[in-house]
Amino acid sequence: MNSGNLEELKPLVTKRDDANYSQVSGYIPKDLALRLKIACATQEITQSEALENAIAYWLDEGERVAAEKAKSKRKSSQEK
Repeated sequence: MNSGNLEELKPLVTKRDDANYSQVSGYIPKDLALRLKIACATQEITQSEALENAIAYWLDEGERVAAEKAKSKRKSSQEK
């Protein structure tokens, strides 16, 4: 290996080392964990990516539903 190649090698920055990321954990049933592993392997994504996508979707959907409920509640109180 020549010295030019050493300059090209950069340390791998992982999400663990990234201040913009936080580790979360929990327990799920084994069959669900296996399904997650299979789906991630099939889609060629990491479990971390899958969890990030699933949590973001779940939170976004919850916010959407809450906004719809609030809108419906305002509408029904205006009709009274």
